[in-house]
Amino acid sequence: MKTLLSAAALGLLLTAAMPVLATPPVKAAAAVSQPGVLIDVRTAEEYASGHLQGALLLPVDRVAQEIAARVPDKHTPIRLYCRSGRRSALALEALQQLGYTRLQNLGGLEEASHSSQLPVVK
Repeated sequence: MKTLLSAAALGLLLTAAMPVLATPPVKAAAAVSQPGVLIDVRTAEEYASGHLQGALLLPVDRVAQEIAARVPDKHTPIRLYCRSGRRSALALEALQQLGYTRLQNLGGLEEASHSSQLPVVK
């Protein structure tokens, strides 16, 4: 019985000494959002028909020419998507050749929306 009481007392002491780690709602929401730049590499028409909230439009055929003006820091995380994932893969390769280091191909629009937890907006 003494051992049981001692173990219970020790457990209470350890619990009382441990800090409570709670994430406030604001920080929880921030943890879901991902840092960096989200780029839609589809055409302007495709972008207008629906794109991920907060995405910049930079069509794949203009990525190499315009990326430095939009994202000058080559270590900024860049997430790319298109309709199927093919154009975003091409854009990723072009950006790698330009020295960008933190690149992610999110694939197609629906896949990107699901993985990033961002809504499609018009």
